Amino acid sequence: MLVSRLMVPGLLLFVAGGCAQHAKENIPTYPLTDAASSVKLVAEHAKQVHSLTGEGLITLKRPDGESVHLDAAMAMQPPERARIRAWKFGRGVFDLTVTPEGVWAVIPEDPKRKEQITSAGVSAAKLAKTWSVLSGGFFDSPGLSSEIRGSKLLVRRVTAGEPVVVCEVDRQTLTPRKYSMLDDKGVTRFTLSLEQYRQFGPVVWPTKLTAISESGTVEIELRDVEINPELEAAAFVPPRRAEKLP
Repeated sequence: MLVSRLMVPGLLLFVAGGCAQHAKENIPTYPLTDAASSVKLVAEHAKQVHSLTGEGLITLKRPDGESVHLDAAMAMQPPERARIRAWKFGRGVFDLTVTPEGVWAVIPEDPKRKEQITSAGVSAAKLAKTWSVLSGGFFDSPGLSSEIRGSKLLVRRVTAGEPVVVCEVDRQTLTPRKYSMLDDKGVTRFTLSLEQYRQFGPVVWPTKLTAISESGTVEIELRDVEINPELEAAAFVPPRRAEKLP
């Protein structure tokens, strides 16, 4: 089922203006509690998601302001597997596969577009991989510390040899709202914002993601989201034409 959804190039074209609907979130709220109890509850919520699929719009913005809107299909299996395929006017632009072994991409052979799409693909892959990894066990990680700051719960993970990760959690809804990755000097190098949460059965999940780094901005707005669908074995097998990205 999943592979056929990802491989069908005739996705309904997504009108950018129609996608950006900022409806008020209608999701459960919880009594405010101490930091440790909140972290435990957020971890329990994250464990509810074993797989995900969705279609929507992906917007790639370069640092110089140039942007492109693409139709996209996405699949994820936390903590380390994700797949994104993007189209423009029905023609494939890139196909990304993220696995524990690395990131693979199918990109246009046109030399004029190859470098641009490769760069965009790397940014999109980083978003997918970061989201998958963080949503698949961040709140159970060793080296966590947490503190309450008003309406926010700040959760910090410090792991030797890895960037420091700080997550901002909305205390009322117990939903992660922003992940920030800091270098060894404390400078933020990457942020992943999660917005427009919706309820899918017992699961609450974001339908808008925005990743910002030095290489630009990647924004994904999802629709037709399915939580915990059964995925085919080939869903995260890179296509034969795919190249492994550095």
